[in-house]
Amino acid sequence: MRQILFIALVALSVPLVVKRPLWGIAIYLGANVVRPEMFFWGGRSGSFVFKAYFCLFVLATILNGYLRNKGRIINREFLLMIWLIIAVLVSFAFAQYPIFRGDYYIIELLKGFGVCAFIYMIVTGFGDVKFVQNVLLGCFSFLGLWGIEQSFRGNERLEGLGGNAWGDSNDLAAVFVMFLPVAFAKFFASENGRERWQATAVIAIMVILIICTQSRGGLLGLIACVAAYGFFTRNMRRIAFASLLMAVVVLPFASQEYFERLKAMKSEDTLDGSAKSRLVLWELGLRVFSDNPLIGTGFLTYPHAKFEYKDEFRDLDSKFHAYIFRTKDMKVTHNTYIQMLSDCGLFGTIPYLLLIFGGISAGFRSRKLISRFPEKKEPLTWLCGLSAGVTGFAVCIITINSVLIPFMYFQLVFIGILSRTITKDTEAEKQGAATSEACLGY
Repeated sequence: MRQILFIALVALSVPLVVKRPLWGIAIYLGANVVRPEMFFWGGRSGSFVFKAYFCLFVLATILNGYLRNKGRIINREFLLMIWLIIAVLVSFAFAQYPIFRGDYYIIELLKGFGVCAFIYMIVTGFGDVKFVQNVLLGCFSFLGLWGIEQSFRGNERLEGLGGNAWGDSNDLAAVFVMFLPVAFAKFFASENGRERWQATAVIAIMVILIICTQSRGGLLGLIACVAAYGFFTRNMRRIAFASLLMAVVVLPFASQEYFERLKAMKSEDTLDGSAKSRLVLWELGLRVFSDNPLIGTGFLTYPHAKFEYKDEFRDLDSKFHAYIFRTKDMKVTHNTYIQMLSDCGLFGTIPYLLLIFGGISAGFRSRKLISRFPEKKEPLTWLCGLSAGVTGFAVCIITINSVLIPFMYFQLVFIGILSRTITKDTEAEKQGAATSEACLGY
């Protein structure tokens, strides 16, 4: 029955997507939040929906004249995505170890980049970006409420809440960190009391959800994204006050176990097994990279590649050594940057880092413009939120493997669209002001 209802809802959305492609983008991305494994990951239903919506996007772009925007695809971040996928394919072709379902995960990346191409053509300005982001905030709020309810029912760290796309608690926290500053932007950019109350509720849900995951990396990302948003918007005082209020609200949701996990980070001697294993896994990843610096050992091959150095780590406690080098559910790097270095070498790491840097640098550019162009405060505030989200996410992925999380690439696309829109508008205003001065002078 649920399967029939699911297919019926997809069928009912067809005329809406064809008539309003922007709604199609919002529905598809939003549905990936609410039930991600149905669309980008997992069984036949996900494959069916992706194919259906991809065909709908093709049809909608043709019928609505969006194909004329195809030149918008050729830009810095999309070219970096192409470079990244080429690097992944090269590492896959020359892999030194077996890759578990490597072709499947590469196709997932390609699917995500394909959706990015349609976003470039269909999302054309600030209003469109704001609309999609508001839909996503609503979907994340739904997922957050669901997660908080699950936390009270015994799923203490919310494992599996994000489906197969970001099912680990640390992944879940990182994705919510990415969107938390967007909710801040919604609050500070609006002068409508109702919208501000909505944004306040979204912020509270997201922060509580991040705390419920008990993710230490998520907490660091939370601090980083809030600080980045305050810095980018030149609004540190208000953000500090908002942070204080957040702390008061979420404190009751922090479990004793979470406090114990945080206390374990005081020094190297008090680190728990999870944190200690990451340090060893990072060292192993850097060893793999140092021996394979150009194209790495192959996409997703680190779990096998690290065994080459098994005998060099015999000084570890025997049980800990067996844990690090276990053959069932083999350990990964738990660090996206080191994962890219070991799996794809510099050839794959450079475009990935440039993508993240581009998203963060948009916030620094916005900081310069926000005082010079007060009439652009709203779009610049949203751009700061998007950029701060990527900043927080960049901190979170120090402790997780996130190359395959598609929403980072989507947010980078929205940042690129909004940044170029603002730049175009401000340059036009400068040119108009210069023309007016010249006329007056004449």
